Amino acid sequence: MPEKRTPFRGALFDMDGLLLDSERACVIAFNETVKRFALPPMPEVALACIGLRADGVQAQIKAALAGRAEFEPFYQAWGQRIEASFAQGIPLKLGVLDLLETLKAQGKPCAVATSTHTPSAEAHLQKAGLRGYFKAVIGGEQVLRGKPAPDIYVVAAKALGLRPADCIAFEDSDPGTLAAIASGATVVQVPDVKPPSPDLLANGHLIADDLFSGAITIGLIAI
Repeated sequence: MPEKRTPFRGALFDMDGLLLDSERACVIAFNETVKRFALPPMPEVALACIGLRADGVQAQIKAALAGRAEFEPFYQAWGQRIEASFAQGIPLKLGVLDLLETLKAQGKPCAVATSTHTPSAEAHLQKAGLRGYFKAVIGGEQVLRGKPAPDIYVVAAKALGLRPADCIAFEDSDPGTLAAIASGATVVQVPDVKPPSPDLLANGHLIADDLFSGAITIGLIAI
């Protein structure tokens, strides 16, 4: 029987909260840091940071602290807690290896498009055993505008020799999903710690429980 063909030639992936179960650790570390600085609970701030590049995260934190605590000590303490958590290992999200192995077998190239700084993203992917699946890793500092601007998905697709329209983009966060939609890619959102907003759902993109089932439903892989 001939192999089934799909219209998509490549796949683009966010990293944190999609490939790696890392957003949860970041939120926990944020809440612990808030307690350490004797601040009132602000879990909504941690959730607002999800999917953003460092400059966007810093803007959220500065606005939230609003003179109640110094930004630099708080931001550094949060980062230290995150790194301590990551040093224990970062679990993979459901369906990651199944999907990447299938795409590798079917010859579809993949790239990572993450708001995380490239060297950190490279290190986390390497430690998780995933780096070899990706032709390119595009970090947030490689583009002029961070998510929700489409720049990073345009660059990631170009790194595969493709247009965004040739690709499926997988995301978990609202800013990342908006970026992928704006790039012209077909988008599958696999929500993590924060559910999609009603405004985002109005875009009509596919929402999936996990990466592998989403890839099947959207037609990226044929099994």
